[in-house]
Amino acid sequence: MDWNEKGTEYLVAKEYQKAEECFRKAAEEENFYAMYNLACMYYFGDGVEKDDAASFHWFSEADRHGDAEAANRGGIMLENGIGTEADPEAAFDAYLRSAEGGSLSGMANLGQSYLEGKVRQDVVSGLYWMERASKEGNGIASLAMGEYSLAGTYGEADPAQAKMYFERGMQQKYAPAILRLADLYEEGIGVEKYLKKSAELRELAANTPDED
Repeated sequence: MDWNEKGTEYLVAKEYQKAEECFRKAAEEENFYAMYNLACMYYFGDGVEKDDAASFHWFSEADRHGDAEAANRGGIMLENGIGTEADPEAAFDAYLRSAEGGSLSGMANLGQSYLEGKVRQDVVSGLYWMERASKEGNGIASLAMGEYSLAGTYGEADPAQAKMYFERGMQQKYAPAILRLADLYEEGIGVEKYLKKSAELRELAANTPDED
């Protein structure tokens, strides 16, 4: 019996108690997907009482078993003191494991950590991880890189490059990036002013679902 798969079926059917039971059985068999699913149930309060400490425990267990997405989630909780004491060093280490494990969100968070010097300042490494996350499909990273390019945060301001990043974010279906692209067309920054295009982009952004 694949208890994680069965738990997922129950979760989709909103039979939360059965889903939790199945995920726990799978977790006992060291299935890190089930550990991650349990963590999410407790984090979001999906059919169970929201429990940040339990959520952090299961994200940590999944991370320990090699789940890169769980490492990122655990890093966020460690950085912000959610379900555990705030620990910037441990959060940085979790983001590093996550990024090296292939999580795009982990790459973006690691990049931001390097750029902001939350634990150690390293602009080159920060931009490397942000660019990689952006290229591989993370809309948040594409938006950030666009903003850096537009403002000249880490070099000369480059509106054309900003447009490229915002367009990439649009292709990644990230609404805030689409809105920033609309701003460029509305204000004529790096592009010819085109109000109709701006309005079309704002409508597209409004109809783009927010994804977690």
